[in-house]
Amino acid sequence: MRKYKVLLGVVVSLICLGLALAGIEWSRVGAALQRADWRYLFPAGVALLGYLAARSARWRVLLGPQVSFGEAFSVINIGYLVSNVLPFRLGDPARAVAIGLDGEVRISTALSTVVVERVLDMLTVVLLLAVVAPFVGDAGWTRDAGLLGAGLGLAAMGVMVVLALRPDWARRLVAGVMERMPGLDRERWLTWFDGLLEGLAALRSVDRAAALIGWSLVTWGLTVAYYVAVIWAFTEGPSLVQASFLTSATALGMALPSSPGAMGVFHSVARYALQLPFGVAAETAVVIAFASHAYQYVAMCGLGLVGLLQQNLSFAELRTEARVTAAKE
Repeated sequence: MRKYKVLLGVVVSLICLGLALAGIEWSRVGAALQRADWRYLFPAGVALLGYLAARSARWRVLLGPQVSFGEAFSVINIGYLVSNVLPFRLGDPARAVAIGLDGEVRISTALSTVVVERVLDMLTVVLLLAVVAPFVGDAGWTRDAGLLGAGLGLAAMGVMVVLALRPDWARRLVAGVMERMPGLDRERWLTWFDGLLEGLAALRSVDRAAALIGWSLVTWGLTVAYYVAVIWAFTEGPSLVQASFLTSATALGMALPSSPGAMGVFHSVARYALQLPFGVAAETAVVIAFASHAYQYVAMCGLGLVGLLQQNLSFAELRTEARVTAAKE
């Protein structure tokens, strides 16, 4: 089954890469690169670091004060490294494993916090899309994707809030279901489920929930700032609408299966998110797509390697444990 998933991801990536490069005149690509003002990559890097710092601060709200900001920052970067080089999007289970190795946080608890993060990201991206969509000409599939994401995100958040507010009820329900499953190690799985419930504790606090919302807005605001800087390197006077729509489209597009690092998928979505609604030249849009992805990819892989050193972790060991953890999800 895993082989088929890898094959599907490779096929989707190759198709999307073909779409990203369709009809491109390479001489114009060279001209776009020659016109580029590479100084704007510095503020893009600052925004990218701010994005990672904001994600780390938000994760700490979910994990609790027993995890330092530095540790959360390192492990966040490790997760991106794993997702960029391994299939099956193992970055999330990998960081759950990494943060849980010292025993301060259970792996199941960390996994639960990662799910909360993903739902918050989806809802924030959909909100961003709703704000900018009226100013976008041809939004295409993103409107439908946004509606679907909003529905799924709200449903998932509703379930998590209920579980957070009624943990005893949820545990009794799960225990009752497990009693009807002979041969199951009931205590082991109930312990795992207790860890998942612990990861939802922040949703029971108004202050912590408000902090989660605030950091989510900061996180995606910095993502928009990153794209503003990258677009500015290759065009004159990019707008917040362009950068915001690009942010929403690429975030929603990542739901498609692909090879590690969202190769191909990111590039095709980014190209047409700039070309169709805003009339950016195809070659310039492709350059922006590849430049923004490459910058993120290299920076996050480098920071992930530093994170592995800081956490004294082996990539091979982390990969193995992440696969085991992913199989339990």
